[in-house]
Amino acid sequence: MSFFRYFLSLSLFAACLAAFAGVNNPDISVVGQMRVFTTDDEADLNRDRAQFSFDESELIFDAALNPFARGTFVFAVVDEVIEVEEGYLTMSKGLPDGLALKFGKYRAGFGKLNAIHPHAYPFVERLGVLANYLPGEESFNEIGGQVSYRLPMKSDIASTLSLDVLQGRSFHPDEEESRPAVLGRLSEFFMLDGESSMEVGVSGTHGVNNVAEKTTSTILGLDAKAKLWFTPLNVLVLQGEVLSLRRETSASSDITATGGYLFADYTMKKRYNLGARYEQYQRAEEEKPWDSSVGAFAGLSLMEETTLFRVNWDHFMPDGADAVNTITLQLVFSMGPHKPHQF
Repeated sequence: MSFFRYFLSLSLFAACLAAFAGVNNPDISVVGQMRVFTTDDEADLNRDRAQFSFDESELIFDAALNPFARGTFVFAVVDEVIEVEEGYLTMSKGLPDGLALKFGKYRAGFGKLNAIHPHAYPFVERLGVLANYLPGEESFNEIGGQVSYRLPMKSDIASTLSLDVLQGRSFHPDEEESRPAVLGRLSEFFMLDGESSMEVGVSGTHGVNNVAEKTTSTILGLDAKAKLWFTPLNVLVLQGEVLSLRRETSASSDITATGGYLFADYTMKKRYNLGARYEQYQRAEEEKPWDSSVGAFAGLSLMEETTLFRVNWDHFMPDGADAVNTITLQLVFSMGPHKPHQF
């Protein structure tokens, strides 16, 4: 069965479930992504040719289980294979004021971008600094539990402290044994004026990268995001993050590296956006070569959020090699209550 027939069958099945859904059935959504891109990478056999890619699609099931808990499942559909990308339970009611719990498999809340699905980024690709420093192949995604607490503050600042205890397999994916990992985050949210706001956060995670050698990895991060409203229809988002990695390679040595990214995204009349980004980071190698990239992007939403078009240009500059340019046209479309997020 071809992928499109397989995907169409899943979509029809989800639509039938939604049509006959009762009050106890979950909200069901489907998010699809398609790309057309060209690159001048000499290592690519299709260099300078238009290439088509139907990327990962998502099936989302989400519902309130009772007045105190909510359940969410996200299934990733890739190459006719369905995998559970996320499946978790959240509790934010019925607990001491300011306390919330989360259990299951989920994208870890390190920094501002990792917890967000890539289709919600204003640009197309996952940033290189996150791919090189955070554990996990596609994202820092783990099985575990989280406790978070909204600190009581007398000022206008909203402070949230969270702690995750994780299975830790993403730190050593090639080994069958598990060693627990931990993740902590403190964020401060405050208003800049009547509408504009800013959030600053620090994150840290620690896990075993080699069970036999008993070596560990520690990643620290500092992030900031400002959302500046000029009119009710025009907003500028400025976001950046700095990461530091320390990875032990033996009992007596380790590799350290630092890097970060910054991007600006300006939305006009809610339907259009344009922006630019920059990142630079050291590879986690003995020589610590520096890689960097710059990019520009623009987006269009047709009437509302269910259909998004994005154009993205990326100029990747690896240390000691020729730069690579990639131009991408992306389509993100959704069915159901879960939208692909406005830029």
